Amino acid sequence: MRNGKKTVLAVLLAGCCAFSGCGTQAEETEQAEQGNFVTGTVECKEVYIRAKIPGYLTDIPIEEGQEVKEGDLLFSTDQRDVQVKQTQASATAQAAAGQVEAAKNAVQAAAAVVDKANANVKLLETEYAKYQELYAIDAVSQDNMDKLTTQLEAARLDAQAAAAQQQAAQGQYEAATGQLQAAKGVLAEVNLNLSQTSQYAPCNGTVTMISSSVGELIGTGTTIVTLTDYGDRWITANVDEYEIGKLRIGQEIPLTSKAYPDTVFHGKIINISKNPDFAIKKSTNELNDQDVVTYEVKIALSGEDDIMLYPGMLVRVDLDKVGEAQ
Repeated sequence: MRNGKKTVLAVLLAGCCAFSGCGTQAEETEQAEQGNFVTGTVECKEVYIRAKIPGYLTDIPIEEGQEVKEGDLLFSTDQRDVQVKQTQASATAQAAAGQVEAAKNAVQAAAAVVDKANANVKLLETEYAKYQELYAIDAVSQDNMDKLTTQLEAARLDAQAAAAQQQAAQGQYEAATGQLQAAKGVLAEVNLNLSQTSQYAPCNGTVTMISSSVGELIGTGTTIVTLTDYGDRWITANVDEYEIGKLRIGQEIPLTSKAYPDTVFHGKIINISKNPDFAIKKSTNELNDQDVVTYEVKIALSGEDDIMLYPGMLVRVDLDKVGEAQ
């Protein structure tokens, strides 16, 4: 009886040991599969084409999913309002140019009057000097000297008046010039608005969204078309502060994706943000812990790998093998 009890106890002990060993092996296998990974997201360049001026959409010659090249027309808005403003601004600029020309002629005429008045003053001053010599020897009467003096003073007053008119004409010319510059500025703005009634693709890409329809009234800043440049893709991953010190710009790093479980992709670190992104572990007063923050790492894909990974896909970044990808 005792032998039977011993046998049962031995079996139970062996089972416990076996169960404990299996549990430890399973944990080690799970840790090995987990490794030191972080999850990254495939991203790509998106360009939002917005309306620069308000108006009615008259043409959208593209469709969602269409490939476009830089310079292709994306959409147009009604030009009529802008064309009317262009006509008005052009007429205002022409009138201002005419005023500038008239003011310029007035300045030149005033300058000629000033020159003539100054010449007359100079002539009378020379004659007055001679009369003074003759007056000193009684060769000229007092009446003649008084008349010459009066003429000289009048000539000087005329010269001063001519100079004042010239200054006024110069002021009018400067004012007209300022008005012309303002009119040209308005015309340039209208011409710019006219050119912005048609928006073209700033780069090659795929039309991934059209947010409005022909005939719709749109406002300034409204997004009409979204372009996605699938040729410019990268991966962003958030790495915690304990691991970030291992990484350097230019290092190669292996990547895996659930979409292609048997494929190892190759990336190269092109940027490591120096600003923390968010805390992956919040501090607790009970344990006296501290926040653990992450830093965004940008990883470029090689040309061949870039084709297989689409925006939004999740990839695993193996931090233990950084620098080992070939």
